Amino acid sequence: MPIPKVQGPEKEDTFISRCISQIVGEYGEEQAAGICYGVWRDTKNLSSQGRVLNKINQINLLEPNPCQEGYVAYGTKIKDGREVPNCVPKD
Repeated sequence: MPIPKVQGPEKEDTFISRCISQIVGEYGEEQAAGICYGVWRDTKNLSSQGRVLNKINQINLLEPNPCQEGYVAYGTKIKDGREVPNCVPKD
């Protein structure tokens, strides 16, 4: 299932609740919460920096896996002004 995206002026608690409920079956509660909070944070960071919000829609598993053993790359994030893999623990 695709990761939900923030819809316009949606409030944080509304988005997090909706997002978790949509992906909890696939990722488990803790990982779903982490993903949803990450999408929220990234959306707010990208919009505050004037970047294109479509970047959030491109989140997916990266192949080949650039992360250390026990982690999987789930999309990318901006760190120190550059795009890097977003490594999350495997479940």
